[in-house]
Amino acid sequence: MGWSVSGNLSDFDRAIEDANKLVLIGSALKTGIFSALTREKDIDTLTRELNADKRAMYIVLEALCGMGYAEKRNEKYIIADTARPLFIEGGDEYVGGSLPHFMNKMKAWLELPLIIKGEKQGRKKPESISVFMNAMASRPDAFVDKVVEGCLNRKKDAGNVLDLGGGPGKYSRAFAKRGLKAVLFDMPETIDHVGREFGLAGIRDLMLKKGDFTDDGFVNEFKGHSFDIVFMGNITHIYSEEDNRKLFLRAGKLLKPGGMVAIEDFVRGRSPSASMFAVNMLASTERGGTWTEAQYREWLIDAGFSGIELLDVDGSEKQLITAFLKNSKLQIK
Repeated sequence: MGWSVSGNLSDFDRAIEDANKLVLIGSALKTGIFSALTREKDIDTLTRELNADKRAMYIVLEALCGMGYAEKRNEKYIIADTARPLFIEGGDEYVGGSLPHFMNKMKAWLELPLIIKGEKQGRKKPESISVFMNAMASRPDAFVDKVVEGCLNRKKDAGNVLDLGGGPGKYSRAFAKRGLKAVLFDMPETIDHVGREFGLAGIRDLMLKKGDFTDDGFVNEFKGHSFDIVFMGNITHIYSEEDNRKLFLRAGKLLKPGGMVAIEDFVRGRSPSASMFAVNMLASTERGGTWTEAQYREWLIDAGFSGIELLDVDGSEKQLITAFLKNSKLQIK
């Protein structure tokens, strides 16, 4: 929204209005209103189809019309043409995967007063696997491709990759498309969901594997199997410094000689979004946050890595950190 301590009252008023609009739009999306409006329908039909309250439906529909997201014709409503790519799945502009996640995040953020006073911890896990996975899957393909390209520019001879906590498999798919054999490793309930809902089960050169990489013994799941790249996308912000140290040590045990670890995340002091994203982690995790380049370098060196490089992806919003096990042959661009 662009306001800060140098703003004025109108900035705050605008921020509040924007928040109100987001909650309204997210509620309409979550209750199926936009999907129901792909064809003209009157209020009674919509109320019946969505098993909704008629008064609430009328008030929300009129507000959506006022915002330009819906249109009213002869007492019938329909989604506006300009809103279709935003709320009807299928295009690059679709925001339906991220808005329900935003709604769930707001529930956690409203508990910040208790968290700040130490009376409550952030959530242990997402409120809904389905909503969370859809939000993660909404990450633009172009961004994912840039991250994968950055990895392969450093590790040109890579033949396989372990995608730790890869959720909906955006990165695993991209690596597989580039000719690597990919293993997507995540919690059992996540793998069950994404294998079914995102069509990952039948993709060539992509294997789904269930487990918990925060468990000290998880490396034993890969006896006799090692990787050229261990990739961690949007993982380290979930965990504490201590947990990330352990994670990097485990990653090293899974790499082949000459193997590389790749970490994609917000780097504090480098990404302009890192400090606010840390607030999200305060509300949404027990011990997560965003970490500085110096912290990443310390953890990686202590875990036996060298040749550490940091690349800004998509401007400076997100960063990609790559490093090789000591005494390995670096694959420099």
